[in-house]
Amino acid sequence: MRMTTGLRRKAAAVAATTALLVGGGIATASQASAGYMCGAGYHCVYWGNLGDSAAHDFYNSDRNFTDDWFNKNPGTGGYGTNVNDALWSASNSSTGGYESHYYRDIDYKGGLLFCVNPGSEVFGSQLNDSQRNAASSLELRPSTTIRCF
Repeated sequence: MRMTTGLRRKAAAVAATTALLVGGGIATASQASAGYMCGAGYHCVYWGNLGDSAAHDFYNSDRNFTDDWFNKNPGTGGYGTNVNDALWSASNSSTGGYESHYYRDIDYKGGLLFCVNPGSEVFGSQLNDSQRNAASSLELRPSTTIRCF
């Protein structure tokens, strides 16, 4: 009788662990969101319109854009230009559910210019003149109550 009880406990433990693993995998997969013209897991910025100009991809927060360059899409406008104060549009393909928060100055100072939700993007035409060509840092934040694009 004791051996049967031991086997039942082991079987129950395996079933519970499997359920947790499967449940965790489903929860993680649901957080993946693809933004327009941006690879999975990245926060992409464009010198001009999304897909029609030079781009730079961020995987993590970046406190200072002065050492970042638009290094994707050679032959398009803005290729080789410094990202600092030259960002026209952005896309968020976070796989962890992070919002992209763009700030006026380095070190997340100078005020929030705009933010982009996971799986979303913002085109230059949606930003006002004070938001375009003004970003100097990017902070990735978990879901907030701030209204983002």
